[in-house]
Amino acid sequence: MRQNIVLRLRDGAMEKCSIYSHFSAAYRKLKVLDTVGNLKTVDLQDVKAIFFVREHEGNPGYRPNPEFTENSPKAGKVVRVTFPDGEVLRGKVLNLAEGSSGFFLFPPDPLDNNLKIFVVRSSSTRVEVES
Repeated sequence: MRQNIVLRLRDGAMEKCSIYSHFSAAYRKLKVLDTVGNLKTVDLQDVKAIFFVREHEGNPGYRPNPEFTENSPKAGKVVRVTFPDGEVLRGKVLNLAEGSSGFFLFPPDPLDNNLKIFVVRSSSTRVEVES
């Protein structure tokens, strides 16, 4: 099954890609297809976060609700992740296990184009548990 992803790289670049295999936090490298169909290998240490998205283009007019509501994911802890470049992400995390390459963050708004975000642990400066 194809999954649309957007790679946010530590150098500030962004790449729209797809993956056809299951992704695991144990991976150190990721094979992706770019938008023209070229296969490439990406080293996770070059990645800040992987956004698993509904559509690569998203809906530019839609503004996701940043607050948790009755329709938000129920399980997990609310965390705030602050990256070295100042970007802040907020969502729910099921497992912040030490030693893994990162963790999945689930956005509060179920209608958000971002289905889930894999935060690469080495690129985040701060992870704060809110609840």
